[in-house]
Amino acid sequence: MKKLFLITLISTVLFASCEVYPQDEYEEFYVVESYLVANRKLPQIRLSKTIPALEFYDFQKTSVSNAQVEVRLLESGPKSKTAETFTFRNTLPGIYMPNQAHNVLPSRTYQLYITFSGSQKVVSAQTIVPGSFNIQPGVQSSVVYQSGQQIELTLSKSSYPERQNIFVFNALAQNPIPENLTPIFSEFYQNSEHPEEDLALYANNNSGIINEGNFEVNANGTTTLQFPWLGIAFYGENLIVANTIDDNIYDFVRSQSVQLGGSTLSPGEIQNVIYHVEGGIGVFGALASDTVATFVKRNSFKIK
Repeated sequence: MKKLFLITLISTVLFASCEVYPQDEYEEFYVVESYLVANRKLPQIRLSKTIPALEFYDFQKTSVSNAQVEVRLLESGPKSKTAETFTFRNTLPGIYMPNQAHNVLPSRTYQLYITFSGSQKVVSAQTIVPGSFNIQPGVQSSVVYQSGQQIELTLSKSSYPERQNIFVFNALAQNPIPENLTPIFSEFYQNSEHPEEDLALYANNNSGIINEGNFEVNANGTTTLQFPWLGIAFYGENLIVANTIDDNIYDFVRSQSVQLGGSTLSPGEIQNVIYHVEGGIGVFGALASDTVATFVKRNSFKIK
């Protein structure tokens, strides 16, 4: 079974005007969102427009449905010629689905190219898909929460041009009910002002960005890590998802975290969110992903 982590484009970053771009008057931008996953079918493309910071955001009301959308597989990397073109159709407001069947190729470059009827405007972006990898056999089928035996993952070698791999890990709870919360998350839940919203967030608990240099590299090129207990929010069946991400997702996530308070910098020193999109903002990103299941048992020596 394979799943992938979900990245939410936070409305306070994407759709606010003055916080993102210093300007006297609001300026409208096209917003794109799509994530290619190595060895999986081409994904949908989401297309909309920004709104002023103080207005309520509704995707359907800001969606754009008069666009011609293409994804192009390039021959040999950024700025190379097009090897194959895939067209997309508008199926729902702001949602574009591929017309052709195509599995995303690892370690290849794809270009998003969007034009609009009656306009010279062009929105484009490129992404390099990370090399595919697998979680190796041997992951524990069950573990006792906060015991001496942590969940251990060994990943086959992936690759990305001119840098080490960058990972994001997720624990997807399969029965995310309050009674199954682990102690620290149970305390968060009990003190929450929005318990139902937080419960949904805990059900897809992510690690944030982790560099490959933090892991143990084995002689055969595989990488071994211990999944932290803090990443487990629920007892019971969990899917542990390992993702290696491209530069577009990496730059968006790390710059977004600073905008949302993940920094001690003063407001005047905080950089804008990084969007590798020409003619608009958003994310046209890529990742490779693999998933393994494990059952987290209650620890009789811990508070339940």
